Amino acid sequence: MIAGGAIGTIHYQFFMRVFVGEYPQRRNSRDIKEVCFMRVRGVYVCCLILCVSLLTFGTGQAAETWPDFEKTITVVVPYSAGGGTDLVFRPFVEEMKKHTDANIIVSNISGAGSSKGTNEMLSLPSDGYTLLASGTHTVSATLQGLTDGYKELEGIAGLNWDPFIIAVLKEKPWKTMKDLVDDAQKNPGTISLGNAGMGGATGVASVGLSLAFGKVFNVTPFQGGKDLLANVLGGHCDVGIFSQSEMLANKEQLQPLVILYHSRSKLAELNTVPTLKEAGFENLQVPGGSFRALSVKKGTPENIKKILSEIVKKSYESEAYQTFMKEKGLLPEYSELGELDTYFEALVEAYFPIMTEAGLIKE
Repeated sequence: MIAGGAIGTIHYQFFMRVFVGEYPQRRNSRDIKEVCFMRVRGVYVCCLILCVSLLTFGTGQAAETWPDFEKTITVVVPYSAGGGTDLVFRPFVEEMKKHTDANIIVSNISGAGSSKGTNEMLSLPSDGYTLLASGTHTVSATLQGLTDGYKELEGIAGLNWDPFIIAVLKEKPWKTMKDLVDDAQKNPGTISLGNAGMGGATGVASVGLSLAFGKVFNVTPFQGGKDLLANVLGGHCDVGIFSQSEMLANKEQLQPLVILYHSRSKLAELNTVPTLKEAGFENLQVPGGSFRALSVKKGTPENIKKILSEIVKKSYESEAYQTFMKEKGLLPEYSELGELDTYFEALVEAYFPIMTEAGLIKE
């Protein structure tokens, strides 16, 4: 067994060998201290340089190699496949694929008026691999307290507006908005007015319309635009508030009564459909359309946001997507990186009084 003193001697000699370079008997105590200090300082400086180099290398690598082509970029659409938001984003994602070698997919996560998909997206890392199809529905759901929504998002780009249209089955008796309102006021609560979910903009619009006319409609929320459409087409819901793209996709079966958006559609198919003002309801203050954008979670590195912004801009400016927007009657509303956050603030200011009057703001 080795005595404690022997162990101490071994440890001391090992220390001197590492930091001084030789055994102590070859130097006096003053020399030993000086050499020891110099060696310790040298080790410290080397470690510091190594750490800085690793950090710099890591940051540079992140900027140069994002996206990792072995990973998938997911665009979360917080509504079901086949709905208005989905119909707008799927062709856009196809354009995005043309401007990066990364794999990009659409993931439909519907429920709770867009808040389920938004909350799922916000639960994931801020690494740029998950984007949200954001917009007016995000503002509405956030103000209702269903999600942290726009408060925890950063905008990549605004894309377009999709005007809302009130439509019914062609065999229904109402041919104008006035016909519908008159009937509802004579028979309050008997006419169902459907929306794509109370957390979205159509939910706010439906409540606002009902309040404006004396709570005469039976406001009925559904799980996204596709669910609403199925119920209107199936005769289970009398009236629906649809995005223009949804209405046009089913124009053989639906009769549009009025355009809720403040400006007229540029589409020939809708040139006879009046706006609210033209129909005699210019004082109605309800959301008139669905604004669509792309956002990432707060904390996403600036260099990654810039890369995404460049991909999105090229996709938006592509001839294919510009043609798509024109064919669908989408109104261009492009905003660059950084501008979208300011645009969302303006949407909040516009929505707040409407939703307060409708009793939808969470205290």
